Amino acid sequence: MNLRKNTQRLVMGVIGLGLTVPACAETFGPYVTIMGGLNWVAPHDLNQNNVNFVEVELDDSLHSGLASGLAVGWRFPVGLRPELELSYRKNALVRFNNRVYDGGGSIDAKGEERASSLMANLWYEGFNLPASFSRFSPYIGGGVGYIDLSVSGLKAGGVSFGGTHRDTVMAYQLGAGFGYELSQQWAMLLEYRYLKTRTAHFGDIQGLPPGDVSMTYGAQSLMLGLRYGF
Repeated sequence: MNLRKNTQRLVMGVIGLGLTVPACAETFGPYVTIMGGLNWVAPHDLNQNNVNFVEVELDDSLHSGLASGLAVGWRFPVGLRPELELSYRKNALVRFNNRVYDGGGSIDAKGEERASSLMANLWYEGFNLPASFSRFSPYIGGGVGYIDLSVSGLKAGGVSFGGTHRDTVMAYQLGAGFGYELSQQWAMLLEYRYLKTRTAHFGDIQGLPPGDVSMTYGAQSLMLGLRYGF
């Protein structure tokens, strides 16, 4: 990765010998972005019959707390960037806490939470920066859309809680980041996202008393990306 970045900077520097690179050097118009990074999900409750019967704790390490995204959009000279984004997040379950049905306490658990989303975003990056920072373009914004949220492979204490349980719910996200212009077409991005869903309903789950099991999902993601402007 460092070799690739250094090569890009070298090429960019050679080209820059004969060019003046203003803050708006990157192409306006259509673009595509690909991103990937880490995903953190705070412990959250599963609810049934108006009772929070267990707290789910998830792993956020590199091998199990992941986020990725692909977006297409349009850059306007006024600093606005509307876009459509597909993203995917997953985290592994590691523990069930506050187990109301089992007298409290904690127990090691297995399973995964996955969230696949389609979001309509609007970013603003029309900030005026000093000339020495002309290659940087900070931005803020957010979006709304839908998420297919699923939990699968739930196991604890030798008990399996069925296969995959899923629901599709509305969600919103807020974010901020900055781009660094590698060339007129290419930019590297560093971005933070906060995402939150409405309540997802999974219905009856094997191994639990009858009753709709529900939860809300909230995630924080830190991602690196590349954007190409056409």
